[in-house]
Amino acid sequence: MHPKSRFTILLFGILTCALSISTAQETDHKVIKREFVDAVKTDYVPDFPALTNNHGTRVLIDRFHETIYSIPDEENGTMHMQDMMRKDGFTLKDANTSLDQHLNDADVLIIHGLPNNKIELPNGGEYWKSPLSSEELDAIIRFIDNGGGLYLSLSHWPGGGGALPILEALNVKLRDGYVWSKEYPSYTDPASGICSHYFGMSEKDNTLNKKHPVAGGPLPVNKVDFLCGTAIFREKEDAILPFPAGSINYTTGEIAAEISDDYAGMIGFTFGKGKVVVATDQGMFRNFIFTFSDGEKTEDIAVTLSPNNDNANLFINMMRWLSPKID
Repeated sequence: MHPKSRFTILLFGILTCALSISTAQETDHKVIKREFVDAVKTDYVPDFPALTNNHGTRVLIDRFHETIYSIPDEENGTMHMQDMMRKDGFTLKDANTSLDQHLNDADVLIIHGLPNNKIELPNGGEYWKSPLSSEELDAIIRFIDNGGGLYLSLSHWPGGGGALPILEALNVKLRDGYVWSKEYPSYTDPASGICSHYFGMSEKDNTLNKKHPVAGGPLPVNKVDFLCGTAIFREKEDAILPFPAGSINYTTGEIAAEISDDYAGMIGFTFGKGKVVVATDQGMFRNFIFTFSDGEKTEDIAVTLSPNNDNANLFINMMRWLSPKID
């Protein structure tokens, strides 16, 4: 996810022996102190060869929970994504009530950002609780098992934990923090902590797994831009966008909580008869240019759909792979 938490409301396998814990280890690297100050929609419209067959895939978009679709400024960044789906023959439907009431009429479910609810207690205590009901969780897992597809987009802390019940049910491990790698530029955000910009993820750098069908085609994917997310992992072959070896998960401030060779920013796998894709940057398929400032100079970066990356192709490949109606 991008660092927009000051601009809007807060949004949001098994480790091998290569994983090592470094609790409370102070950082020894220099980071760029930049803050996000603005966002504008890009004029770029992705073009791609659309499907000509009438596959009739129905996509259900979660608007019941506080996803990015519940915030007008945030939803504006999804318009190209929605247009691409329609162009490729997908029919979009909205879920404005509990998800378990809608899944019988869907082939693919999109949950795009799912923050925890912050519960404040009368005596000063507080805790974070998933907004998903037990009925919704049961319906979602059974929907996938019966052949449905799920695209679940997470974010760095605190925007990913709301989906934890789904992740646990699917055996996906979440490190709910911020991922930093010495291989990629990073920034220090006073409100969000340390997080890397993974611009130009590629097969050459071992951050794009083209053996995975989502990255392997049918549309070409050679470069993916990814901005600031948290870490997930499952089986190694599930990784679509593996993070560099030795990536660090930060919890708060500049305290390193964990180092691993097995983190990923995007994974895809089968579950029962269905398929799942989980990504931890909820901005990678949106149409925004972000402006960053270090207090003296500003920098505009197209971090989402851009003519300089293959994020649009990756999105179309993903949606076609998730659909039970497209071979």
